[in-house]
Amino acid sequence: MGRPGRTGRCAGAAPTTVMWSPALGFAEDELDPAVVAIARRAAENLIVAAGLATTDAPFRLHEPARAWTTLRRTDAYAGEVRAAHELRAANDRTLRGLFERVDLLFTPTTPAGPHGHDGPGGRMNVALTWAFNLSGHPAASIPAGFGPDGCPVGLQIVARHGEDDRLLALLRDHIPPATPAPVGPAERSPT
Repeated sequence: MGRPGRTGRCAGAAPTTVMWSPALGFAEDELDPAVVAIARRAAENLIVAAGLATTDAPFRLHEPARAWTTLRRTDAYAGEVRAAHELRAANDRTLRGLFERVDLLFTPTTPAGPHGHDGPGGRMNVALTWAFNLSGHPAASIPAGFGPDGCPVGLQIVARHGEDDRLLALLRDHIPPATPAPVGPAERSPT
């Protein structure tokens, strides 16, 4: 098998396949159409630039919030931990099946814009990243644009287990490096 080239393909191999999912099957009620449209446009631009092939492979993950919070707690009951592991295993099976059909998954990084300084309330902006924090899939969030409120919107790219190189090659070849923020006089380090 050849090494991935500039488009994430191996010589003689089929193009890298990608699927778009705005909600991963569980966050539909949290979606902000403006945020989703911006992330989707960034995904479509990347698909064209990288010569990726799109496919539709419907799937539905279970909401990972309870499992994520339970597995981070030191005082969780054995039944809660068992349920968290069962949910994680179910999502892992679904993702294994998905990644048998696609190479990459594109989603918005967050389903909606940012919450206020008073906290998220009922909105869980991390809903679309927690699933991959639990599953251990390589994932990256890249800038997609700015929402109507002027806040940044991200595109999350997720790869199969063990295919970190494919993800990193795509980013290296098709995502411009970020420009460092200017450093003010008080923030400069001594020379």
